[in-house]
Amino acid sequence: MKTALEAMLEVSPDAALRVAEELQVPAEVELFLLDDAAIAGANASHLGCSGPTNILSFPGGADAPGVLLLSLDTLRRECLLYGQDPAEHAVRLLAHGMGHLSGLDHGPAMDALCERYMDAGCAALCS
Repeated sequence: MKTALEAMLEVSPDAALRVAEELQVPAEVELFLLDDAAIAGANASHLGCSGPTNILSFPGGADAPGVLLLSLDTLRRECLLYGQDPAEHAVRLLAHGMGHLSGLDHGPAMDALCERYMDAGCAALCS
């Protein structure tokens, strides 16, 4: 996951995306791998939502890296439910988290940036 995440940090959004959205692409990201109980606690305390989720993102600041919390329990469960390869799904979740760290909400701009992150992460894992 570290290799994929490092590759994602090297992605620069294309000009059209930069114009369309105010991106805050993080320079650094800390990744924490959690179980469902830990991510459910973070989900409740930070977002007021109950239960576990697959990934949570917390943007950093000028002096602080962005933070991604990834539930390995949820990752495993989703791979079984949807018949997905664990490595590919992990990269997909990291790309999604990076999209949020970049300041985007769900929609076409987020989808486009996440696809770039996903391509970079998968390419890094294949090399």
